[in-house]
Formats: sequence, C-alpha cells, structure tokens
Amino acid sequence: MKDKLYLILLLSPFFSLGQLTDSYNEMIEDSIPEFIKYEQLLFDSSEYIFKNPGDKKSDNFKSAIKVIEFWKDQDTGVNIPILGSFYKKLNQKSNQKYLYMIAMINYVLKEKIENNRILKCVKIEGQKYSEQDDVKEVKLEGAKIFLNYVNNKESGIILNSVSKEYLRAFNKGNLEKIFFPD
Repeated sequence: MKDKLYLILLLSPFFSLGQLTDSYNEMIEDSIPEFIKYEQLLFDSSEYIFKNPGDKKSDNFKSAIKVIEFWKDQDTGVNIPILGSFYKKLNQKSNQKYLYMIAMINYVLKEKIENNRILKCVKIEGQKYSEQDDVKEVKLEGAKIFLNYVNNKESGIILNSVSKEYLRAFNKGNLEKIFFPD
C-alpha cells in the first residue's frame, strides 16, 4: 500500500501538468478570472516550460505560453523587475528576454507557493529599485533558472557572445559576482 501511495504522489505532478490545455480553457471560460484561483496554474505553466525544453510543439507547451500571456499584463500582485545589464544583453529575437521574464515569474511564484514568501519587488521610498534585496534576488534567481534552461541543448537557445559571459559565470558558480559587481 505504501508503495502505491508513493508512486501516486510521485506521478501526480505529471498528471496535473498534462492538464494545462484543459486548465487554460477553463480559465478562459471564467467570466472574471481571479488570479488567486489561477496562481498555481501560472506556476505550473512556467514549470512546464523549463522542465520540457524540447517540447515546444505540444499542446501543453502552447497552453503554458497562453496562460503566461494571459496573466502577463494583468494586475496579479506579482511584480517582475525587467531591468539590468543581464536583461539588456539577451537577444529579443530568440525570445530570451521573454524566457527570462518567465523564469522570474517562476521563482516569485515558487517562493510564494512552496515557501510562503512574498517577493513584492515594489519600489520602496528612499531606496534605489535595482538595489532592493527582493529585486536583486528575483533577478539573480530568475537568471539561474533561465541559464539552467539554456544549458540544456534541447532548449535550442543560443546566447550571443555578450550574454555567454553570464552562462560561463553560472557554470562556474560565479553568477552573483558578475550580476552584482562591487
């Protein structure tokens, strides 16, 4: 009995991710979708993208992108700090900036859902936005998720020479030093 329960718990995330298309359709049919109700779906969608880099043509991948697109410009209370040297060096044409944004969304939601931590990334009076602890954390951890994805050849992402310095630093465990030089 324990073995069966363990197997069910182990496989349940795969079953829930397999339902992205159905969940997206349900969300779209909701006349006034509230973010709190679909927050887990947005997280699952971002997780699906980063865990399935070679699956860009599947219905689940397309639905994951649609979920992200739907919430991207909505007032969700999830603020994503799209700024900084790393962001500027990514190639817009191959969706690198977009994937980095998704990685930051993934990190913020993971912290909220799994660790009950709210990373607001809201301007605090008297502080420079880019130097706020939460903003720096989200940018760095999002970059780690993105660069880990890039490291997988199935992602098909090729960085330009300028942004490859970040990948090299990530692979050497020095990303924070290049992200936030003294």
